[in-house]
Parts: sequence; C-alpha cells; structure tokens
Amino acid sequence: MKQVINLLKNEYKIPPKATLILSVSGGIDSMSMLHLFKDTSFKIICVHFNHLKRDESIIEKDLVETTCKTSDIPFHYYTIKVSEGNFHHQAHILRNHYLKEVARLYETPYILTAHHLDDLFETILIKLTRGSNLLGYAGMQPIYSDDEFTYIKPLLYIRKDQIKAYAETHQIPYLDDSSNEENTYLRNRYRHAVVPIMKQENDHLLDVIKQYHEQLSKAFFYLRDHTKSLIKDHVIDLNAFLMWDQAVQEDAIAYLLENHDMNVSYEIIQKIKRMLLSKKPNAVYRLNKNHHFVKSYQNALIKPLTPFNMDEYILKEGKNTLKNVGIFTLLCKTDVNTEEFIKLCYNKLAFPLILRHRQDGDELTYDYGHKKLKKLLIDHKVPMEKRQHLWVLTDHEGMILWVQDYYINQTLGDEQTLYFQMKEVKAHA
Repeated sequence: MKQVINLLKNEYKIPPKATLILSVSGGIDSMSMLHLFKDTSFKIICVHFNHLKRDESIIEKDLVETTCKTSDIPFHYYTIKVSEGNFHHQAHILRNHYLKEVARLYETPYILTAHHLDDLFETILIKLTRGSNLLGYAGMQPIYSDDEFTYIKPLLYIRKDQIKAYAETHQIPYLDDSSNEENTYLRNRYRHAVVPIMKQENDHLLDVIKQYHEQLSKAFFYLRDHTKSLIKDHVIDLNAFLMWDQAVQEDAIAYLLENHDMNVSYEIIQKIKRMLLSKKPNAVYRLNKNHHFVKSYQNALIKPLTPFNMDEYILKEGKNTLKNVGIFTLLCKTDVNTEEFIKLCYNKLAFPLILRHRQDGDELTYDYGHKKLKKLLIDHKVPMEKRQHLWVLTDHEGMILWVQDYYINQTLGDEQTLYFQMKEVKAHA
C-alpha cells in the first residue's frame, strides 16, 4: 500500500504538498485511503456523501467525521437525493458536482476516489456485457485530467485482499455497506457469482486483469492521439474520413461523443459510421433530446437541437418584430436611402405579404419555368440545418417572392417597387 504515495509523487508528479480532495464513504476501501494519506506531506480534505437510502448512513457519517476530527482533517458532508431516473448515474453526477465544488473552494485540481483492482475487474465485465468502445473495455483509468480537474484512483492496482490486510494491520475502523450484498445490482451479481468462479480458474487472475487493462489503455491512447491529430475544432472532414482506417473512423466518432459527455457504445458508433459513409449529402442521427450528430456535405459534427420554427408573420408596412429572432422592414413607398434594402419589382401582388420558413413542396418561378426550392438548396449545397431556418417571403396567395440569400422572383413585372430588409438577432448556422 505504501507504494501508492510514491506513485502519486514520482509517476503522476503530484506536488508533495498538494491539497487532495478525498471521497470517503466509511467503507474499508475509502477509510484505508484516508488513513494512508493522513500522515503524509499532502494536505487532505475529506468529503462524505449520504445517499439517504439506508438507516445506517448516519452512523457512517459519524464514523468518518469523528476520524477526521481526531486527525484534524477538514470534513465536508453532503446529502444526495435522487428522485427519478438511473439512481447510480444521477448519484455519480451529483457526487462529482460536490467534489468539484470542494476542490474549487480549496483551489486544488486533485480529486481522489478509492476504486481498487477488484472494482476494475467488475467494471470491465459490465462494459463487456453492455458494450462500449476501446477505452470503455479497458475499464477505469488510474488518473484522468480535464481542463480543470485531475481525477485519481490511487488504489486502482491494489487488490481488495491487500486493502483488507492493511486495514487489519492498522486497526482502521470502517463499516460495511449492506447494499453490497444485494443482488439487485449487476455489479453485485458479478461480484458474488461470476468473479469467484473466474478466480478459481487462475490464482493470479487480477494480475492478468491489470495487464489487460494496461495493454488496452496503451493501445487506446496511441489511437486517440492519432485521432486528435486528424480532427480540427471537433469537426470531421468527410473527404478525409473516407481514407481513414476503420479503427480511426470509429474512434473519431467516439471522440466527438465523449466530448459531449454522451453514451458511447459499439452499436451507436456503427449507426453513425454507416450514416457518414452513406451517399446522402445531408443526414442526421438523433443522440438525445438536446443534440444530434449532423452530416452536412463534407463535414460531420455534433450540434444542439434547434426546434423547427413554424411561425408565420403577416407583414405590415414598416418594421415587423419577429419574436426575438429579428426585424423585417417592409417599405412600399420611400424617399430614404435604400442601398441596404432588397428591391422587388412587380405589377400585381396579393397583399398582405407573409414571412415564414421553408416548407416541403415550396416552388420557385423563373422565366423558363418552375423549380423546387429543395432542388435549389441542394444545388447550392446548403446544409440541412440551415435550410430549416431560411426565411421565405410570399404574397397572400402563396407566390414565393424571395428566399433568404438564394432567390428573388424576377418574373412579376416592373410597374411597381417595394423594398425590404431582414435583420436577424441571432444567426442559424
């Protein structure tokens, strides 16, 4: 266990007097981690969570708090209440939120949890059951950094029996979590039924798991570094994508998903990959209620969903306000400078004019005949998402007079003139 301190100082290069935020549940693993660090040069801060699921939770809180007071360790306590959805996932999000809150309070990036080698083995089995990508199959990482924090699992290569021996030697007080005995959770079913059988087949199984984890992690990070070198600004160039090896194609998709904290599974990656390799110039894969994976001609990226606007405005002469979208100014007769206005000539129109967004079946009029608006936008390679937000000006009988950026009707005669201008508050890409 003592090698853990050297690991942080020598391999992870954590400054010897750094402040470490420890997540301590009161169980044998986290209490051993607390004991391991309390007499080092590191300054440690303890954070404890009560998930309000068990009666003994308050006893665990008292144990951790008393231990901290005895060693003069700052103690922070939070209750976690999950009202709906996946309990473990939601609780994890809340714990992480509070750990980061405490880390910011002490102006440190280092957050530690007490996951160990047996936990790593169980995680790998779960990932294999549910499906994942290369990194997921490798399981948890002993150290990981984002833009603000460094997450460390200092015990990740330590076996559970080693932790038990350390706790016994140092007479470390701890409490067992009764929920660990329930087979309601998949992790517990693996722990009680599958892992013991596998260990019977190989006395050194956990050493093999460690080797597996290290090899797969090395392969992943080598691949990921290559992937990052090919992607600029989180956008995939589809011309280049076609030339990449399949492993790089799939990792590029996973990389974009991970950057948006989204579920990464083999099935999802394959669906998106098929979309990107298809001959359709525009395509969309819905990821969740807020985001979609967009293929738009030669680019692919993840974008937030923007609801399709079905608003329709009956225009009056002068300024027309469009619900926080912009202002459409229509001038029938004017002496002002109209250089910034669009000029429309006509003999006869059905007033009032209407401003709306593009609709299926919209048809444009030219001197030579008619053309679908959809065909015009395809010819101009207008991305699908931008098409949905183009403004269309019509007369009251539906004759299309103007399409934002791409069309003005020049078949209406030249006896009269009107001017208009569109100023948007926010642009849709």
